Amino acid sequence: MKPNDLSQLRDLTKQIKIATTHEVNIGIAQDIGQYPNGEKVVDVGRRHEFGIGVPRRSFLRMPFIAKQKTIDKAIATSWKKITDGKSTALKEFGILGIIGQNISKDAFASGGFGKWEKLKPATEKAKGSAEILLDTSKLVQSITNWVVKIWFQIWQKLF
Repeated sequence: MKPNDLSQLRDLTKQIKIATTHEVNIGIAQDIGQYPNGEKVVDVGRRHEFGIGVPRRSFLRMPFIAKQKTIDKAIATSWKKITDGKSTALKEFGILGIIGQNISKDAFASGGFGKWEKLKPATEKAKGSAEILLDTSKLVQSITNWVVKIWFQIWQKLF
């Protein structure tokens, strides 16, 4: 690096701007698809996440709260890579999104880390299984992540 070379500072400033104007979302996209009966996957997910007409079996909010230390550690690691110039903000958002997806998918595999209400015996008998929310695996396979620009900050700049 040459004396008075500010390229690293400019790069870091660019990455900070990206990191502070974007966020990673984890969940089920609105247009992900539907079940053979015509019910949208996102609607089934919403019912189970919030317990609308069914026992609440959160596969997003509860797992992220339960695994907050893991998430915090991953964010710290990503931030260090960005500030050291070893990665970009968008790449790290992608990595954090995958970590979030995996946390959510682990909830399915573990019955909500043992916190989801068990199936009723009649339901188990009808399904032939005690697995919760894994009949077709369509819901768990629909968990995804995407990086978006934070529109609230853009809105603030307009006014």
